[in-house]
Amino acid sequence: MCDVGRESVELYVYWSEVDLANSARPTWDSQTYQLLDVLAAQRVFTDDTDVFINRETRSVAVRGAGLYIAVRDRGACTTIISVMVYYHVCPEVVQSLSVFRRTPSGPHLTDVLPVHGACVDHAHSRPPHLKPTYLCTSTGSWYLYTGGTCHCETGYQPNEGFTQCTAGEQWSLYTLDRCTRLPGHTRPAAVK
Repeated sequence: MCDVGRESVELYVYWSEVDLANSARPTWDSQTYQLLDVLAAQRVFTDDTDVFINRETRSVAVRGAGLYIAVRDRGACTTIISVMVYYHVCPEVVQSLSVFRRTPSGPHLTDVLPVHGACVDHAHSRPPHLKPTYLCTSTGSWYLYTGGTCHCETGYQPNEGFTQCTAGEQWSLYTLDRCTRLPGHTRPAAVK
């Protein structure tokens, strides 16, 4: 039986590093779980012919390996039809000879997270103290490559997509033109 006039339920979250749920743990109470929000219906139904569905969206920061969600109903005159849990990630990408790992986006619509990348094999960053950086948006897309840049080591060149450094040819230091292929018995001179 529901309490007339009560149309809200409480939404709780419990962060965990391991999947440990069983009949005894974690205990299903408001001391173990953190109150995320009280969800109230935006529209109350007056009869069975009304087909409007209230929708609620909540964002939480990604912490730890996982989470448990609990809904506490204290006699509300409401029905939960479904609960959808999802998160956005910026996928792993190789950009300008830099590798950026799969990264969970921020919990808020305006979040933009700077992510430091690593140079691909046979490449190093210039200047050395400045790592390549890409911005991960809250929708899970990469935006605005910034920071240091990666360059192939002497004796290596970037491939056409700038995703790896390969041996055998050299690029001019001053233009983006390829130099001629080095004969098999020679090595490039060290840059001084």
